[in-house]
Amino acid sequence: MGHENGKDGSVLTLATRQCLFRLLSFLDKRLPEYCAIHSFVCAALISSDPSYRVYFHRKQSSNNSTEETDYSLIVTASVDYCIDPKRQINMKCWTLTAWTDDDDMLADAYEAIGVIDWKADAAIIHSKHHTPHPTITNFLTNKHGPENENRDGYPSDQYFIAIQEALNLQISEMNGVYVKSLEPCHAKIVYDHWPYNASTRVEYIGKEIELLPSAGVFLKENDELVSWMMCHPPNGMSRLHTLEEHRRRGYASLVTQYLTKRVAQSGVVPFVNIVIGNTASCKFFESMGFKHLRPINISFSLP
Repeated sequence: MGHENGKDGSVLTLATRQCLFRLLSFLDKRLPEYCAIHSFVCAALISSDPSYRVYFHRKQSSNNSTEETDYSLIVTASVDYCIDPKRQINMKCWTLTAWTDDDDMLADAYEAIGVIDWKADAAIIHSKHHTPHPTITNFLTNKHGPENENRDGYPSDQYFIAIQEALNLQISEMNGVYVKSLEPCHAKIVYDHWPYNASTRVEYIGKEIELLPSAGVFLKENDELVSWMMCHPPNGMSRLHTLEEHRRRGYASLVTQYLTKRVAQSGVVPFVNIVIGNTASCKFFESMGFKHLRPINISFSLP
C-alpha cells in the first residue's frame, strides 16, 4: 500500500483492491449525494486499471479499524492527456474528485499526490458547489495562475435517477434500429463529436468503452452508429450525441434508457452533469425521470 504525506503530516493511502471494497461500503451509505466518487471507485474495482487511482485518509491511526468514522477524506485521480491551446503541446491531465466533511483538507490532499507534477500537468477538479472552495481556488492560482488566464470554470448541476427506478425501466423497441453496447472501434466517432475532446485522446475513450457500460443506437439496414452515450468517471453518463441527420426520432431517449438501466445493473447510481444554462438537456433528463441532486463545479486548469 503506497502513502503520500501532506504538509500537515497527514497521510494519504493509495487504496488496494481490498481497500476499494471497504471504501465502497462506506460510500454506499452516502448515496446518491456522492454518486460521482462512488462510481469512480466502482470503475477502479471493476477494471483494475492503474490509471484509476483512489486515495484515502483515516481519522484514526489504527490500520485495522473499519468503522465509518475511520475515513476523513477520499480522493480519486485519473490521468489522460490534453492539448495546451496556446502552446499546442500535449500534457498530462488529471481529473480529481473527493469526498470529505472538511474542504480545508482538499488542497493539501491534492498537493500530496506525488504522481502529479503541478508545474507541468493540467487538472480537471470537481467541487461540490457552483463555486469551488476558496482553498481550491487559491491552490490553483498558486499552481497555475489566475482563472482568467489559465483556468475555466463550469458551474453545473448533477441529476440522478434512483437505482431501483432505473432497474424498472422498460426499454422501448423502435423500427429500423437496434441498441447495444459500444465497442472500442467506435471511440473515434465519439471523440470527433465531443466538444471537450481537447481534454482526452481517442485511445482513452476506447479504454472506457471497453471497461465500462455504454450504449449505441444502430441502423438495422447498414449497422451505422447514429446515437450514443457512455460512462466517463467521475462524470457519470456522458458524451450523449445523435448525428444531426438522425435527430428528433427518439434515439437519444432510447440510448439513455438503455445505458441508465445498464449502469444501475452494475450497482452504480445513474447520473449526469449538466452545465448551467443548458436548459434543453435539463428538460430532456427530467423527462427521462432524472431529478436534480446538487450543484457542482468543474474547473479545467492549465500550468
